[in-house]
Amino acid sequence: MTPVLRAGVHAAMIDDALILLDLEKDDYLCLPGAGEAVTMGECGALQVEDAGVAGILDAAGLLGAGPVMPGKPMPERPRVSVIHEPAGHPPTLRMWLDGLLAALAVRKARKSAGVKGYLALAGGGEGDRNPVRVTEAARAFWRMGPWLPIEGECLVRSALLMRFLQQRGLEADWVFGVRLWPFTAHCWVQLDGVCLNDDVERLTSYTPIYCR
Repeated sequence: MTPVLRAGVHAAMIDDALILLDLEKDDYLCLPGAGEAVTMGECGALQVEDAGVAGILDAAGLLGAGPVMPGKPMPERPRVSVIHEPAGHPPTLRMWLDGLLAALAVRKARKSAGVKGYLALAGGGEGDRNPVRVTEAARAFWRMGPWLPIEGECLVRSALLMRFLQQRGLEADWVFGVRLWPFTAHCWVQLDGVCLNDDVERLTSYTPIYCR
């Protein structure tokens, strides 16, 4: 049986390099030259066809029993961003309350190790994906962000926005991406081709590896 990645491990290929994200361990692994030893299937599902590469991944605890378990499909690459657009209306009192509650939830998630606590803030993926409602909420949230009692890099900012949307019954995609030489990981929130919390020019150098 062809070895496959275990649940919670996600892969991307950049040129001939294989990059893996282990959500359980909150860790990345890059194997230069290993891209030719694997087959990337639908939604990032990956099969390992080289015994040497399989041995490395197995020793790292990254392989599991089949069948291949595809992940969530990657959205299209964002074409536009809302962060430089004014909100149609000032944030309402309810929005400010939701923003404060989201900040408190993210601060609590910070106390746990790894990325899983942050990912849990995004909800169950059953929210409203109406682009008008989601983008308008994101514009309002961008105006509120500097006044919320929390600071952080892309992981914190994205968790905060995802939680805010979830509390308002809305949903978007939380995308994690990687680039090489030097290795860098980044994440952002988008809906279809619209980025909700970053400049699209910044994202062009990243290859998506996981979508929540």
